[in-house]
Amino acid sequence: MSGEGEELSVRMARYVAVEEEAAPPSRVDPALAVLRGRAVLRRRRWTVVAAAAAVVLSAGSFAVLGPGGGADPAGIRVSRQSASPSGGISAPPATRRTVLTAPARFGWLPDSVTAVEYRSGAGGSDVVAEVGAAGSAGWGQFVLTAFPEGVTPDVDPLIGAGDGLRIAAPPVNGQEAYWVSSSDPAFAARTDLLRFRGADGIWYQLDSSGLAEADRQSVPLRIAAGVTVGRYTPAMPLALSSLPADTVVTRASLRRTVNGQDLWRAEVGFQQNGSHDVTVSAEPGGGDAYVPPDSQSTGEAVPPGSGAPMPDPAACASGGGVRRCVREVQPGSDADASLAVWLDRVVSRGTDDAGWSVDVLP
Repeated sequence: MSGEGEELSVRMARYVAVEEEAAPPSRVDPALAVLRGRAVLRRRRWTVVAAAAAVVLSAGSFAVLGPGGGADPAGIRVSRQSASPSGGISAPPATRRTVLTAPARFGWLPDSVTAVEYRSGAGGSDVVAEVGAAGSAGWGQFVLTAFPEGVTPDVDPLIGAGDGLRIAAPPVNGQEAYWVSSSDPAFAARTDLLRFRGADGIWYQLDSSGLAEADRQSVPLRIAAGVTVGRYTPAMPLALSSLPADTVVTRASLRRTVNGQDLWRAEVGFQQNGSHDVTVSAEPGGGDAYVPPDSQSTGEAVPPGSGAPMPDPAACASGGGVRRCVREVQPGSDADASLAVWLDRVVSRGTDDAGWSVDVLP
């Protein structure tokens, strides 16, 4: 049996040798293949760097400010304070901290803009001007962000399915500006991305969508020219009378309608004990207190000033024309984390923005 096996091996070796001699020469240039592989790897690395740069846009703009304006990192731990009944309008303590700082402010905006929202979170902060309702015909938006101080942004060599392109734009208020585009026709046809240097030396980015073809350059350039550069902290219509220990701020936002009825909605997100996620909010509204039964959240957005029920589990109360709500994503297990206790912490500053303040936390 072993002899037959050896004979078979010899035959197979001869067969392979004959086939290799008859095969056409390889068309693969090993050196060229290595060069192309390195080029692909570089492009992939640039993509990762670009994604990281997008995350750090406005990094550091989300901060909790201490007394006197000193900045502490986002997610600052807050010491425990005694809870106090704070339903309705109340006068919070004099020494407090804010939770929302935007990279800049819009000036001129098209008449089609319906709302402006300031947002801060773990990924940075921005200002968004909305046109119409999301998903509706004619919807669009303008998103303003800022690069960290001292950073000069470059164009990723790979954008979409093509090469990244830097296209010269007219100066904005005498400062350098350029469009970010791509040799990928699909990306170039749907994206209007303008970068411009502010008078403060910081680079800003305006991402526009939903524009008519005739407005794709003129409108973003006019909006950019009207931007008031520099960090801005909007006054908020709510405050917290106290916070439990081991609580961090995770996000904050203020949305106000424009060119019509003044509706607004403010939100602040917290995480308690590393797992209990809570969002407190305030908006115009009246009526009886609303405490729905516990159930799974629908995840549906609540229009500002709509008076619509919050997704469950949530609790709301109204007073002085303001509706205060608390929503839980991960319910807590102790009394200090209950909906009722959290709702009692939310202080309304009323419907007149003259009484609002940048100071939110105790």
